Amino acid sequence: MPGSDQQGMEYGMFTHPVQGEHRTLYQELVLVNRTLEQKVQELNRAQQRLMEYRKVFECTGDFIYVFDRDYRYLMANEAYRDSRKSLFPDLIGRTLPEVIGAETFARIKPQVDACFAGSEVSYEDSYHYLDKGKRDVLVTFSPVFDGDRVERVACLIKDVSERKLLEEQLRQSQKMEAIGTLAGGIAHDFNNILTVIAGYASLIQINGEESEAAGMAGEILLSVERAAEMTRSLLAFSRKQEVHLETVDLNRLVAELQKSLSRLISEDIELVVRIAGEELCCIADRGQLEQVLINLAVNARDAMPGGGILDIRTDTAELEGEDLPDGRYALITVSDNGTGMAKEVQERVFEPFFTTKEVGKGTGLGLSSCYGIIKKHNGALCMQSEPGAGTSFRIYLPLSGERPCRQREECEERLSAGSGTLLLVEDEETVRDMTRLLLERHGYRVMTARNGHEALELYRQNRERVQVLLSDVIMPRMNGRELCEQVRQLAPGLPVIFMSGYPADVMSEKGLCGGGAYLQKPVKPEDLLGALRRALGG
Repeated sequence: MPGSDQQGMEYGMFTHPVQGEHRTLYQELVLVNRTLEQKVQELNRAQQRLMEYRKVFECTGDFIYVFDRDYRYLMANEAYRDSRKSLFPDLIGRTLPEVIGAETFARIKPQVDACFAGSEVSYEDSYHYLDKGKRDVLVTFSPVFDGDRVERVACLIKDVSERKLLEEQLRQSQKMEAIGTLAGGIAHDFNNILTVIAGYASLIQINGEESEAAGMAGEILLSVERAAEMTRSLLAFSRKQEVHLETVDLNRLVAELQKSLSRLISEDIELVVRIAGEELCCIADRGQLEQVLINLAVNARDAMPGGGILDIRTDTAELEGEDLPDGRYALITVSDNGTGMAKEVQERVFEPFFTTKEVGKGTGLGLSSCYGIIKKHNGALCMQSEPGAGTSFRIYLPLSGERPCRQREECEERLSAGSGTLLLVEDEETVRDMTRLLLERHGYRVMTARNGHEALELYRQNRERVQVLLSDVIMPRMNGRELCEQVRQLAPGLPVIFMSGYPADVMSEKGLCGGGAYLQKPVKPEDLLGALRRALGG
């Protein structure tokens, strides 16, 4: 055969010697074959994507279904079918009013109709799951277009209960942060007022000696101390605060707290306090323990809306095989005969932000903070409750062999007269006048200044006489730390004592109380006089 006539032509999968008019036909067949191959590959890829979408559609725990303009179900995923299976085994083909009920359908119909008009619609609702109970859900209706017309609607129902719980916890956390900011803001002014009250009450005691007025002044001082503890408790509740450990007599703590608790509970609740016959001493933060007892008393009050008995008693307990090390412990029991708690509530009662109270009546932080405080004291907080029979909380704390060191004789010794000259710097006139009078009555010579600049000039004029600088911390223009730095340049060894209504850890974080001793307002007269004697080497 001639080479040109017999030359083979190859197109795709076809190989055949072609010539003349047959050549065009073979070319068209090869093109059709290639097109078919591409279509098959595209179909395979589409089927693969469809299988993947189907897996997502069926495997998700969210509810998904599609319905047409007659509100008739066209398809639904397994999660949604299972939720309706008991009443509607064959869901597809039924209408929304049949399946979800006429009342529910009437409620959501405006959203559905808005979706058929072309808008995607989302709203929050609630749904009762068979296994999880009532939950918060986010419902989204999405339009499915056929040309310019919406022929179907796809519905996605997503459980958002956990998200809403986290949002609520965030709001509670932000609320507590705001309380902490507010408490810190008022602490300075409030404690200045308490300092004045405590100072003048102390002077009344000194002048009145054993008179009735002196006894009344003693009650004023106890009230001042209680008010100061309340301020510290609020700060501790709303933010991290350093723990001030000391030897605490639990019998005395409960007895002294009795008056405050009786004012917290309503008149139709009887408060019964029973104190152990033996001394119960623990190493603890007194203010935090009082916070625990106040929280428990308030919860007991709320559990007895119709009145009842709040019983608080102290005792000892021998523990063996419990969560705590074996041994002898102090025990405080707080009991009520109120409504009690269901088992499911008891299981969550110490969880942060968990509360059964109405919105605005509880933060869900009271019992969780109590639990954390007792844990930090190496103790345990246990609960026993029965619905309709009341609740009992037991606080176990390790006993200490030490005894409280603050005896009346020591206080009287601290209130003894001293001598020396000091520079008092305080921008609050009432605090300045009271402190000057108190110190002068105890033998000190006092020069006063209203701010840091005035104090610095006064010190320059009297540097040979001033033996101690006693200064407030927060002052306008020049704060106490800046004043201390200026004075120390003139006299590096001068003793400095700071006073402030803010806790020491707050001042330390702000870098405002370095370089001297620190007294938190309201300052007890005996603490101030003791600090002065130590500064003067007495």
